[in-house]
Amino acid sequence: MTINVFAVVAMVSYALLSPTGGQVQPASKPELVKPAVKRPTAVAPRGPAESGPCQIGVIPIAGDLFMVEKFGPLTFLDKYTRTSVTAWALDDLVVSRVRAAAPGSSIRRIPYTREELKSGGRQKQNPFFYRAAADVRGFVQFLAPKVRCDRYVVVHRHGGTQREYGIGISQYPYNGPVHLFAMMYIRVYDGQTFELIKEAPAMMTEDTYIERVMHNPLGGPSTKLDRAMFPEKPTDAVNNPVLRDGVRTMLTKSLDKTLPALLQRPPPSR
Repeated sequence: MTINVFAVVAMVSYALLSPTGGQVQPASKPELVKPAVKRPTAVAPRGPAESGPCQIGVIPIAGDLFMVEKFGPLTFLDKYTRTSVTAWALDDLVVSRVRAAAPGSSIRRIPYTREELKSGGRQKQNPFFYRAAADVRGFVQFLAPKVRCDRYVVVHRHGGTQREYGIGISQYPYNGPVHLFAMMYIRVYDGQTFELIKEAPAMMTEDTYIERVMHNPLGGPSTKLDRAMFPEKPTDAVNNPVLRDGVRTMLTKSLDKTLPALLQRPPPSR
């Protein structure tokens, strides 16, 4: 499938560092579904205030958007809508899985506002040579003065091998399948040099050819649902426990499988 390079740049840039949580925008203007509850302007950790040294700073960009994607026989016929799922607490879940993957480490969630997410650390680049990783690294450097940490972990939305991106549900044409998906990418940075230490897509299974064919047809965590589960209106997804629990389960399994290896420090050289 051939995609205009400018469209790819716009999609990736918006997905990583958008004020709406990092979800991809389609090439055509989507129908926007406003959330019923006004969202706060800051993304801040919940619970008691954290203090003391920080070994791992977590920057979760799972966001609170759930995409509803109805695909046509051709990509220009695809329809995208979105709704807020703030109550699902996906960023909180990401932080909890980092804590579980690094027991005994001092973990701090790095707060940021939607405005900072939109513009902080963005790099001006030639679109023909655009690299999303540069924007992610720039965002880490932008936030680092708030909380100095030995390492920073960024967990953000990611695209698979098909048309799905981030977190949502998709329906294929001609009575095709319905998929619930939750695709994330993990990057670990050095807290002093901000060099990328490790990176990997969050996967629930081994990333082999056989596993991709058998269990990851979309190139990332997904599950096939009955077509009746596809919401008539995007807002219907918010209070659907099957969709909510399905997304949270996939996020938990994929992060728990992928994070430990990325956060493990090499043994000191003798």
